[in-house]
Amino acid sequence: MDWDSKLSFELIEEYRLHEVLWDPRNPSYFSKNAKHDAWCSISKKLNKDVEEVKKKMLSLQGSFRRENAKIKNSIGTGKGANEIYYSKWFAYEAMVAFLGDRDDPRSTISSENGHNLYLNKSKENME
Repeated sequence: MDWDSKLSFELIEEYRLHEVLWDPRNPSYFSKNAKHDAWCSISKKLNKDVEEVKKKMLSLQGSFRRENAKIKNSIGTGKGANEIYYSKWFAYEAMVAFLGDRDDPRSTISSENGHNLYLNKSKENME
């Protein structure tokens, strides 16, 4: 169960390539079979057990969330530039490249505008 940094980077790269595992905009994101196939593919490529690969990726994701939280907490009103936290964690740059905005809220459609649009289309169909 040894994971050196080289193998960890390989795992991160394979995970990045299998968008079904991390991108909710992927059409197969909610497919358990597609996710299982992706994990099997990654474990085969790395010559590791599926459960071991999943466990390591969960650990890396937890560390990534921790580093993101430190950065967000260090940025604030009244803080100087020298007080902002910059991650020195070995895998931060590799993961932020594709997971950086994953947890940011997406823009939404106003339900009021959507309702008005629906009413307008209904009126057009009646005429």
